[in-house]
Amino acid sequence: MEGKIRVIYYLFKVQDQPIGTYAKEIEKHLKYFVRLVNPDEYTLFENSKSFLKNSRNLYIIELRDDISRWFYLTTELGTIKKPEVAYEYEVGTEQGLEAVFRGIAEGSTHGRSRVDTFLAVLQVLLWGGFLFLSYIGYKNEKFQWINNLFLPSVFILSGTIEGFRRGYKKRRKP
Repeated sequence: MEGKIRVIYYLFKVQDQPIGTYAKEIEKHLKYFVRLVNPDEYTLFENSKSFLKNSRNLYIIELRDDISRWFYLTTELGTIKKPEVAYEYEVGTEQGLEAVFRGIAEGSTHGRSRVDTFLAVLQVLLWGGFLFLSYIGYKNEKFQWINNLFLPSVFILSGTIEGFRRGYKKRRKP
């Protein structure tokens, strides 16, 4: 395996229509693809080899409903809208590629990461501290200036944290 490979993973949760109907809409936008239904990590890995011979980018599109999971492997995305859940991996070794496919096949890729949990707790502590200092500032006029300085920084930090939590996830695999 030469150089870095970009694996871009999109997850579409299908709820209001049959998965086959949604799949037809996706297939209209794709030129060349392989469709896999409920694959394991080995099947994903083996089918991706033909795409990785010609390109350094691999798109994995997953359609999921309550019953099944359909995957599309392609090198060109076309005009598909970006879903709510999207991850990008930079992979340098075959073992790293296997680890990415294992996470995607098991469904552990789109779970909540430790960083997301930590940032959520940090936001709760930030806003809790602000409310506590607001109460102290309300009862004691000497501490009222703390609220005036702390409020803008709480908004800025909270907005930055929330933007980071909801942003495009990029992960690196060796």
